[in-house]
Amino acid sequence: MGNVNQSSGLDGPTSESLELMESIIQRLQPSDRHDIREMISFRGLVSGALASMTAVFWWISVDKGGSSLGDADIPISLIGEFTFREISIIIPFLALMATFIMSVGRETGNAILNNIGGILIVIIMFYILEPLGNAVMGPEIEMQVAMFASGRLVAMAIMVGMATTFFWDAILLQWVRSTMMNMGVDLFPQTTIQDNPIVNEEGTPPLG
Repeated sequence: MGNVNQSSGLDGPTSESLELMESIIQRLQPSDRHDIREMISFRGLVSGALASMTAVFWWISVDKGGSSLGDADIPISLIGEFTFREISIIIPFLALMATFIMSVGRETGNAILNNIGGILIVIIMFYILEPLGNAVMGPEIEMQVAMFASGRLVAMAIMVGMATTFFWDAILLQWVRSTMMNMGVDLFPQTTIQDNPIVNEEGTPPLG
């Protein structure tokens, strides 16, 4: 990580903020401030696209196509006694919460938040695998119906999880960029002189 350069007329961020910014930059690897702006734009775009894809996927595969895929034959869940339609709405929200909580826990080093995220992951996995368990353990549901049910839940959980991750990264990068601009902090190495290994006394590289 480059040296922390700070403007003399501004109060700099706290050591905790600097550590968090350095952690974010080290994980996401932007090359400079301009690259941060491009990464914010890209991650925001991908996050919105994945969120829209999840909504459209649910509308087509559950709301419109659920009856033809045998959703009515899927038994209610053992946890909460939810129908499959209700679970298909709950899973994306649980995936969003789990991803967000674990992301915050990772950046702040909070073990409790990571523990809560792990609990939510287990609940999500239970709801996803429950149709397959019902197909294996009893005659209430056919295996093909169970596989389609679990597959749709997996797809929505993955898309929402990725959308949340990209959105959270965009928020973090936006915070890093605004903090660097407002407080005069530079976390990137100065490579202008380093790119010219031989410089004469007047500060210009030799000719030829």
